Amino acid sequence: MQYRITAPVHGHSGVIAGITFADGVATCCDPPLGAIEYFRRHGYELVCLDTPDTAAPIGFTADTPPAEDKPATRPRSGKQRTGDGG
Repeated sequence: MQYRITAPVHGHSGVIAGITFADGVATCCDPPLGAIEYFRRHGYELVCLDTPDTAAPIGFTADTPPAEDKPATRPRSGKQRTGDGG
């Protein structure tokens, strides 16, 4: 996904979290998840420039298979245990 990231300090130029900014704005394709989280925590504005048909959470793709359900557990026997050992 492509993002436009705007720094909270207008006009900043340099590299932050591996992303190059010019005049306070950067455009990048598939930034690392850690960079996205850093920018959100520090007040950067992130705008997704792609318009996917189905939105997937960051870190997951539509190709990721769904998790399989666990098999049903066996029911416990009707016997109750007693503390007398037998």
